[in-house]
Amino acid sequence: MDKHTFKITISGTQKEAQQKAQAAAKLLAFLDAKTLDKLAYVAEFDKEKVALAKQFLGV
Repeated sequence: MDKHTFKITISGTQKEAQQKAQAAAKLLAFLDAKTLDKLAYVAEFDKEKVALAKQFLGV
């Protein structure tokens, strides 16, 4: 599989941005594009599912 490099901006403190980048990298490594696209859609438009997922994860 080809690899590509992108420059992105992540808001938050430096520590928080690093944590977000590391978490995103893990998700990108394990989930396919279709799953990531659906996950992003749910995060943006279905706040009830996001709240339920956060409760399940304990955050």
